[in-house]
Amino acid sequence: MAVRTVAAGFVGACAVGTMSLVGTGGASAAPLVCDAANNGQVNRVVGAGSCGARAQGVATAHAEDRSGAGTAVASSLTNGRANALNTAPGSTALAGARSGGTSYSFSVGPGGLSVAQARTGGTSVSVAGIGGAAYSGEGGVRCSGGAAAAYDSTTGTFCFGTGRTYFTNVR
Repeated sequence: MAVRTVAAGFVGACAVGTMSLVGTGGASAAPLVCDAANNGQVNRVVGAGSCGARAQGVATAHAEDRSGAGTAVASSLTNGRANALNTAPGSTALAGARSGGTSYSFSVGPGGLSVAQARTGGTSVSVAGIGGAAYSGEGGVRCSGGAAAAYDSTTGTFCFGTGRTYFTNVR
């Protein structure tokens, strides 16, 4: 349990730290926000930026693109809570949650791809930095490329790093 707490804290700190370093995307772009709850769906496209949120059944989904040139998509069902935030041009944040799970997906650097898929009451967090790819969900976690971090509470796995140096507890 202590390792999970430390890993979740580290991934969260990475997300906050990275966002404070890179800012919140283009200064001229107004955030695109898509919120959905209880069988709702919202899609928005403005210029090169887009967001989409879909909540099936009793669930919530929040997706936000702050770059004006990226994508954020959140989809949830059966008491799931999905949250996706993109702050960088040319990047994508995808979040899915089901069966009481909670997901947080952050793309905070150009060319990043972040995917978080929570399930069965678990929590999945993924953060993709510049040119990074982060995945957390079924089968655990994966990090690659530039900068990435991920944590999945259901499997108890995590990874984080930059470039060629990554740390993980995946065996």
